[in-house]
Amino acid sequence: MATRLTVQPDFRAKSTRVERSGNIRRKAWLTVFAASALFWVVVALTIWRMWG
Repeated sequence: MATRLTVQPDFRAKSTRVERSGNIRRKAWLTVFAASALFWVVVALTIWRMWG
């Protein structure tokens, strides 16, 4: 049994494109930076405890 999907010809034109604001992009980069910094702090403290 074959399944056939049909799409209206103007489907692509009707789809709305979400524009990301600069504020969301800035928050995303800040989150990435904070998570990276936290990771390295945990790594440094772990190494310090093992050698200390």
